[in-house]
Amino acid sequence: MKTSIPHLLFEDEPNEQTRSQFSSTPWTVKLFDDPTLRPFVSSSRVPPKPPSTRETFVSQTLSTSDTISAWQSFFKPPTSSKPFEVIYLLKLGSGLNGHHNLAHGGFLSVVLDDVIGTAVDIERPEDKSTMTAYLKVDYRKPVKTPGVLLSRAWLEKQEGRKMWGRGTIEDGEGNVLADGEALFIVVESLRPKEKL
Repeated sequence: MKTSIPHLLFEDEPNEQTRSQFSSTPWTVKLFDDPTLRPFVSSSRVPPKPPSTRETFVSQTLSTSDTISAWQSFFKPPTSSKPFEVIYLLKLGSGLNGHHNLAHGGFLSVVLDDVIGTAVDIERPEDKSTMTAYLKVDYRKPVKTPGVLLSRAWLEKQEGRKMWGRGTIEDGEGNVLADGEALFIVVESLRPKEKL
Protein backbone atom coordinates (compact mmCIF):
# COMPACT_ATOMS: atom_id res chain seq x y z
CA MET A 1 0.00 0.00 0.00
CA LYS A 2 1.19 3.49 -0.78
CA THR A 3 1.80 5.50 2.37
CA SER A 4 2.34 8.71 0.42
CA ILE A 5 0.46 9.74 -2.69
CA PRO A 6 1.78 12.99 -4.20
CA HIS A 7 -1.51 13.94 -5.84
CA LEU A 8 -3.63 13.68 -2.67
CA LEU A 9 -3.67 16.26 0.13
CA PHE A 10 -4.27 13.95 3.10
CA GLU A 11 -5.82 15.24 6.33
CA ASP A 12 -5.20 13.78 9.80
CA GLU A 13 -8.93 14.05 10.47
CA PRO A 14 -11.85 15.34 8.43
CA ASN A 15 -12.69 18.98 9.08
CA GLU A 16 -15.17 19.16 11.99
CA GLN A 17 -17.40 21.66 10.20
CA THR A 18 -17.59 19.36 7.17
CA ARG A 19 -18.24 16.34 9.37
CA SER A 20 -21.11 18.14 11.11
CA GLN A 21 -22.75 18.86 7.72
CA PHE A 22 -23.14 15.09 7.24
CA SER A 23 -23.95 14.14 10.85
CA SER A 24 -27.72 13.84 10.31
CA THR A 25 -27.25 11.11 7.67
CA PRO A 26 -26.53 7.80 9.49
CA TRP A 27 -24.72 6.04 6.63
CA THR A 28 -22.27 8.94 6.23
CA VAL A 29 -21.36 8.81 9.93
CA LYS A 30 -20.15 5.23 9.37
CA LEU A 31 -17.81 6.44 6.65
CA PHE A 32 -16.38 9.19 8.84
CA ASP A 33 -15.80 6.61 11.60
CA ASP A 34 -14.23 3.97 9.32
CA PRO A 35 -10.54 3.69 10.34
CA THR A 36 -9.56 2.21 6.95
CA LEU A 37 -10.55 5.38 5.07
CA ARG A 38 -7.99 8.18 4.77
CA PRO A 39 -9.56 11.65 4.44
CA PHE A 40 -8.11 14.06 1.90
CA VAL A 41 -8.92 17.42 0.38
CA SER A 42 -9.88 17.14 -3.29
CA SER A 43 -7.64 19.43 -5.31
CA SER A 44 -10.64 20.36 -7.45
CA ARG A 45 -12.26 21.90 -4.35
CA VAL A 46 -9.29 24.17 -3.57
CA PRO A 47 -9.83 27.64 -5.08
CA PRO A 48 -6.98 28.58 -7.42
CA LYS A 49 -4.45 31.28 -6.64
CA PRO A 50 -4.32 34.01 -9.30
CA PRO A 51 -3.44 34.06 -12.12
CA SER A 52 -4.51 30.41 -12.35
CA THR A 53 -8.09 29.70 -13.31
CA ARG A 54 -7.91 25.88 -13.00
CA GLU A 55 -10.73 24.02 -11.28
CA THR A 56 -12.92 27.12 -10.86
CA PHE A 57 -16.05 25.22 -11.91
CA VAL A 58 -15.86 22.79 -8.99
CA SER A 59 -14.07 25.00 -6.44
CA GLN A 60 -16.18 28.12 -6.97
CA THR A 61 -19.28 27.65 -9.13
CA LEU A 62 -20.23 24.36 -7.44
CA SER A 63 -19.21 25.45 -3.93
CA THR A 64 -22.25 27.32 -2.61
CA SER A 65 -25.00 26.64 -0.09
CA ASP A 66 -27.35 25.91 -2.99
CA THR A 67 -25.05 23.64 -5.03
CA ILE A 68 -22.50 21.53 -3.09
CA SER A 69 -22.48 22.88 0.46
CA ALA A 70 -20.21 20.15 1.89
CA TRP A 71 -17.70 17.77 0.31
CA GLN A 72 -15.53 15.13 1.93
CA SER A 73 -13.11 12.87 0.06
CA PHE A 74 -11.65 9.58 1.27
CA PHE A 75 -8.98 7.20 -0.04
CA LYS A 76 -9.74 3.52 0.53
CA PRO A 77 -6.54 1.42 0.32
CA PRO A 78 -6.51 -1.70 -1.86
CA THR A 79 -7.22 -5.15 -0.47
CA SER A 80 -6.23 -8.54 -1.83
CA SER A 81 -9.49 -8.66 -3.79
CA LYS A 82 -10.20 -5.00 -4.62
CA PRO A 83 -8.19 -2.08 -6.03
CA PHE A 84 -7.92 1.21 -4.14
CA GLU A 85 -10.95 3.50 -4.33
CA VAL A 86 -11.57 7.21 -4.17
CA ILE A 87 -14.78 8.06 -2.33
CA TYR A 88 -16.62 11.39 -2.38
CA LEU A 89 -19.43 12.45 -0.06
CA LEU A 90 -21.38 15.41 -1.41
CA LYS A 91 -24.18 17.40 0.20
CA LEU A 92 -26.35 18.69 -2.63
CA GLY A 93 -28.66 21.67 -2.82
CA SER A 94 -31.49 22.42 -5.22
CA GLY A 95 -29.29 24.72 -7.34
CA LEU A 96 -28.19 21.57 -9.20
CA ASN A 97 -31.65 20.65 -10.43
CA GLY A 98 -32.63 19.64 -13.92
CA HIS A 99 -36.15 18.48 -13.06
CA HIS A 100 -38.03 19.45 -9.90
CA ASN A 101 -35.98 18.21 -6.90
CA LEU A 102 -33.78 16.04 -9.15
CA ALA A 103 -30.12 16.68 -9.99
CA HIS A 104 -29.29 17.55 -13.59
CA GLY A 105 -27.66 14.71 -15.52
CA GLY A 106 -24.85 16.99 -16.68
CA PHE A 107 -23.94 17.64 -13.05
CA LEU A 108 -23.72 13.89 -12.39
CA SER A 109 -21.33 13.62 -15.34
CA VAL A 110 -19.17 16.32 -13.75
CA VAL A 111 -19.04 14.35 -10.49
CA LEU A 112 -18.06 11.14 -12.28
CA ASP A 113 -15.44 12.96 -14.38
CA ASP A 114 -13.94 14.43 -11.20
CA VAL A 115 -13.96 11.29 -9.05
CA ILE A 116 -12.64 9.01 -11.82
CA GLY A 117 -10.06 11.66 -12.71
CA THR A 118 -8.86 11.72 -9.10
CA ALA A 119 -8.57 7.92 -9.09
CA VAL A 120 -6.48 7.81 -12.27
CA ASP A 121 -4.33 10.72 -11.08
CA ILE A 122 -3.11 8.58 -8.19
CA GLU A 123 -1.17 6.45 -10.68
CA ARG A 124 -0.10 9.12 -13.18
CA PRO A 125 3.52 10.33 -13.28
CA GLU A 126 4.05 13.14 -10.78
CA ASP A 127 5.30 15.63 -13.39
CA LYS A 128 2.36 15.06 -15.78
CA SER A 129 -1.35 15.87 -15.98
CA THR A 130 -4.35 13.95 -17.28
CA MET A 131 -7.21 15.01 -19.51
CA THR A 132 -10.52 13.29 -20.15
CA ALA A 133 -10.66 11.74 -23.61
CA TYR A 134 -13.91 9.81 -23.19
CA LEU A 135 -16.65 9.64 -20.56
CA LYS A 136 -19.71 7.42 -20.80
CA VAL A 137 -22.43 7.74 -18.16
CA ASP A 138 -25.40 5.44 -17.59
CA TYR A 139 -28.19 7.00 -15.55
CA ARG A 140 -29.90 4.33 -13.45
CA LYS A 141 -32.18 6.22 -11.04
CA PRO A 142 -32.94 9.87 -10.31
CA VAL A 143 -30.75 11.70 -7.77
CA LYS A 144 -32.93 13.68 -5.37
CA THR A 145 -32.07 17.16 -4.18
CA PRO A 146 -31.48 18.40 -1.65
CA GLY A 147 -29.68 15.32 -0.41
CA VAL A 148 -26.42 13.48 0.10
CA LEU A 149 -24.72 11.27 -2.43
CA LEU A 150 -21.74 8.97 -2.44
CA SER A 151 -19.47 8.64 -5.44
CA ARG A 152 -16.66 6.14 -5.77
CA ALA A 153 -14.08 5.42 -8.46
CA TRP A 154 -11.10 3.22 -9.20
CA LEU A 155 -8.45 2.73 -11.86
CA GLU A 156 -9.14 -0.27 -14.09
CA LYS A 157 -6.03 -0.38 -16.26
CA GLN A 158 -3.22 1.64 -17.74
CA GLU A 159 -1.42 1.24 -21.06
CA GLY A 160 1.25 3.81 -21.79
CA ARG A 161 -0.41 7.25 -21.76
CA LYS A 162 -3.94 5.79 -21.59
CA MET A 163 -5.65 5.31 -18.21
CA TRP A 164 -9.13 3.77 -17.83
CA GLY A 165 -11.28 4.25 -14.75
CA ARG A 166 -14.77 3.46 -13.57
CA GLY A 167 -17.04 5.13 -11.07
CA THR A 168 -20.46 5.09 -9.49
CA ILE A 169 -22.88 7.51 -7.90
CA GLU A 170 -24.83 5.91 -5.06
CA ASP A 171 -27.38 6.79 -2.43
CA GLY A 172 -25.34 5.35 0.46
CA GLU A 173 -27.75 2.46 0.91
CA GLY A 174 -26.19 0.32 -1.82
CA ASN A 175 -28.29 1.63 -4.72
CA VAL A 176 -26.35 2.72 -7.80
CA LEU A 177 -27.95 5.84 -9.25
CA ALA A 178 -25.46 6.33 -12.11
CA ASP A 179 -22.23 4.76 -13.25
CA GLY A 180 -19.57 5.71 -15.70
CA GLU A 181 -16.41 4.69 -17.45
CA ALA A 182 -13.72 7.04 -18.66
CA LEU A 183 -10.49 7.16 -20.59
CA PHE A 184 -7.89 9.70 -19.51
CA ILE A 185 -4.75 10.60 -21.44
CA VAL A 186 -1.51 11.48 -19.66
CA VAL A 187 -0.26 14.84 -21.01
CA GLU A 188 2.47 17.32 -20.21
CA SER A 189 1.68 19.31 -17.09
CA LEU A 190 -0.68 22.16 -17.94
CA ARG A 191 0.35 25.59 -16.71
CA PRO A 192 -1.25 28.98 -17.30
CA LYS A 193 0.22 30.86 -20.25
CA GLU A 194 1.99 34.10 -19.53
CA LYS A 195 0.24 37.28 -20.57
CA LEU A 196 1.66 38.97 -23.66
